[in-house]
Amino acid sequence: MTNNKTDYSKLARWLCLYEAVNIITDKAEKIGREQDCLKPIPINKYINERYPSLLKDLEYESNINNNLHTHHH
Repeated sequence: MTNNKTDYSKLARWLCLYEAVNIITDKAEKIGREQDCLKPIPINKYINERYPSLLKDLEYESNINNNLHTHHH
């Protein structure tokens, strides 16, 4: 039997980046600054802080979905 555990690490990183860019864009629009808001160091810091919990969420959701499909009560 093969283990169907999916590796969500790449997806989680992309989602963190997506979130970070959206947060920054929203803030930039509110304060009226269009350029120079996407700074790599704060984005990297956000991703590093957010990544572990986002990865856990993805794995948790996946487990729930897999359990719903495999176990019929």
